Amino acid sequence: MESSPSPYAHRPLDFVEKIEGLKDYDAICSAISEELAWYGFTCVTSFIMPGPGEPFKKGVHLNTRPQDYIDHYEEKNYVLRDPVVTELRDSVRPFSWSDVVERRDLNRADKRIIEEAREFDVNDGLIIPIVTLSGALSVFSPCGRNPDLSQDARRAVELISLYSHQALKRVLLEQVRGSEAHTPLTPREKEVMRWIAAGKSDQEIAGILAISPATVTVHVERAKRKLDAFRRTFAVVKAIRFGEITL
Repeated sequence: MESSPSPYAHRPLDFVEKIEGLKDYDAICSAISEELAWYGFTCVTSFIMPGPGEPFKKGVHLNTRPQDYIDHYEEKNYVLRDPVVTELRDSVRPFSWSDVVERRDLNRADKRIIEEAREFDVNDGLIIPIVTLSGALSVFSPCGRNPDLSQDARRAVELISLYSHQALKRVLLEQVRGSEAHTPLTPREKEVMRWIAAGKSDQEIAGILAISPATVTVHVERAKRKLDAFRRTFAVVKAIRFGEITL
């Protein structure tokens, strides 16, 4: 007699099929929360790791944790010290909070950050790193009082996290495109902006594209005007938002 298939095997694919038909941000968020609840995750935060000096909340795609906790987390600038986030310096593979507690010798301040999260009725969770080819890092982090952290559950939640992250990015990008207008970039301007996003200087871009540094500057300035950005770093951010370039 054949054994029945594990629910962990089909749930992620059923979820993908469900969410593919959703176009509304709130509907997508509800579907994500409902699916994660089956695994015992009562809250989830999906965010882009902030750069130096950037506020944590600016890069949040989805958050169902209590707002008081998020405000406290940002006020204390925990994102730079939270042991379940700083673990990403050593590993870009999924892990749980309890994994970090077991394998690291945490100091009192580290333990306090984890304990404060538990004060909001969540005891454990997963960190799912999502890495782009450029090295940029996003994090999908579901948590709960007693979540299912079995290996089967972890694999399923990783698949759910990856697709959820993409679905959120798509719908938010569509919202931005619908609310802001800009003049499309030329192919050369896109090339230049992609290399700026990769951290190249005007001199380096000139060598790569076989043009002069002055011509590179001209393309940058034109792209900045089209994107209504007074700094090139902001122009890169807006170019990504509008779908002109990808990382």
